[in-house]
Amino acid sequence: MVVRHQGMARLALLLPLLCGIISMSGCVGVTSATNTSNPLKPASGASISVSPTAVTFGTVAVGGTVSESVTVSNTTASNISVTQASTEAKGFTIPGTALPITIAPGQQSTLNIVFSPKTVGAITGTVSVMSSASSAPSTVIVSGTGVSALTLLDANTPNLNFGNVSAGTAKTLSVDLMNAGNANVTIAQIKVAGGKFAASGLSSGLILAPGQHATLDVTFSSPRSGTIGGSVTVTSNAANSPVIIDLSGAAVPGSSHSVTLTWQPDPFAASGYNVYRSTAASGPYARVNSPDVTATAYTDSSVRVGQVYYYAVTAVGSEGAESSLSDLVSAVIPAS
Repeated sequence: MVVRHQGMARLALLLPLLCGIISMSGCVGVTSATNTSNPLKPASGASISVSPTAVTFGTVAVGGTVSESVTVSNTTASNISVTQASTEAKGFTIPGTALPITIAPGQQSTLNIVFSPKTVGAITGTVSVMSSASSAPSTVIVSGTGVSALTLLDANTPNLNFGNVSAGTAKTLSVDLMNAGNANVTIAQIKVAGGKFAASGLSSGLILAPGQHATLDVTFSSPRSGTIGGSVTVTSNAANSPVIIDLSGAAVPGSSHSVTLTWQPDPFAASGYNVYRSTAASGPYARVNSPDVTATAYTDSSVRVGQVYYYAVTAVGSEGAESSLSDLVSAVIPAS
C-alpha cells in the first residue's frame, strides 16, 4: 500500500479506533455489520384486542334469546390465529363460529355471544378467547338477568264504532295490536261474529316479538237498513288471551244526491282527466274516478247526505304525466 505525505500518520491513528468498533478482516476492509435494533423487523410477539371487554344483556325472559357481538382485532404486523372461544357461564353460548380462524394484520373478526337464560336471576360470567398471540386468554365479562316469561297482547281500543254507513257501501277501521310482554306472542285464531263484519291483515301463526305491532283491519258492509253489532276475537298464547273487540255500525239510506263537475278543455290537448275529492279544503285529496275521464265532465254519485265536499281536477298527458290540482270548488250535500 502506498500512502503519500501526512496520510500515513493519520491512518495509523484511525485504524486502532475503527478496529475496536467494526468487524474487519485484518483491518483491511469491512465485511458485515449486524444491527440488532432494526425497526423494520416485526415484533417477536403478536397481540389481539377484544372489544367491548364487557357486555350487558339486560333482562331476558326465561326461554328467550338475545344476541350481542364482540370484535377481535389484530393490532400487529403478523397473522394471528384465534384457536378457541369458550364460556362456562350458564345461559351464555358462542354459536356458529368455526375455529380456528386466521386474522390478517389490521383486520377484524366477529364473535356472537348468545344469552338464553334457563332460570330466573342474575347471571355473570366470562368469555375467554384464546389465540396464537399469547398463552393467556383475552376475556369479556358477560352479564344478564333471567326473568319470568310474560306474554301480553294489547289492543289500542276495546271497540270499533263504524257510525252511520250508507246502505250497500262498506267502511274499514283498524285496530293496533302490540306485544306488551317480554316473550313472543303467537296468534292462534281470529274469529269474527256478526254477518256484516270481516277481518283481514292478520293470519294464524303470526309471531309478534316483544314490543312489535300488527294491524287488524275490520270491514263493515252496511246492510239495507238497521243497526248491526258484532265482535272480533283474537286468540293467542298470551296470558290475557283472548282479546275481544266489540263492533257496531248502522245502515242509513243511500244518498239520492250527486255532484256534477264540468271544466274547460286543457289547452295542451290532454289525453284524460282525474277528479280529486276531499272533505276539507286543505286535503288530503283522493282520486274518485277510474279509469281516466276522457270528457270534460264528471258526476260523483258516491256523496253522503249532510257532507261538504271539495273538488279539484288534473290533466293527464299522453305519456301519463299529470298536472297539478286545479282551483277548488265545493259542494254541500243536503241533509235529506
